[in-house]
Formats: sequence, C-alpha cells, structure tokens
Amino acid sequence: MARIVFVTSICDEFTDGLETLDLPAGNVFQLVSALDRRFPGLGRFVETRASIAVDGAVIQDWTQTLSAESEVLLFPRIAGGSTLVSWPKPSSLPRR
Repeated sequence: MARIVFVTSICDEFTDGLETLDLPAGNVFQLVSALDRRFPGLGRFVETRASIAVDGAVIQDWTQTLSAESEVLLFPRIAGGSTLVSWPKPSSLPRR
C-alpha cells in the first residue's frame, strides 16, 4: 500500500486533520480516485490546488506507477513568479 502524507493542513477540511494514510493503488490517478471516494471532493481539490511528490520527486504524470513502499506527499501548489525579464546585451549598454 502506498503511504499518503498530507503536508501542512491543506487537506484538513476533507480529512479532519489526518496526517498519513495507507491506500492500495497502482498509480497516482488510482490513488487520487481512492482518496476522493474516501473523502468526497478531495480529488478535485488535489487536481486544482495541490502538488504531488512520489518518493521525493514532484510529479506531473498521474500514470506514475506506485509500489507498496511508495510515499506520496500532497502539499500546496506553489505559484507566483513573473515573466522572464529581457536583459540588454552587454554590447548595447552605455560605456563609462
């Protein structure tokens, strides 16, 4: 069974403060589906507001295979930043 770790309190409204849970699943999609069956609404929440790491690596592919020893972390999605800044080429800078 994969071990799910709910990092911080982002899932508390669904899990009532549960910190870890073991669930059988062959891949991340199956795991999120199982979580949604157990905690209605959590699947959509994970899809839109959480990031997932499997065995220490953040993943985007929900077909990622899980083993019985896999550790799956659900944590807040990180957003922000800005568009890339276009720096002037050194040759276009005024000389002193």
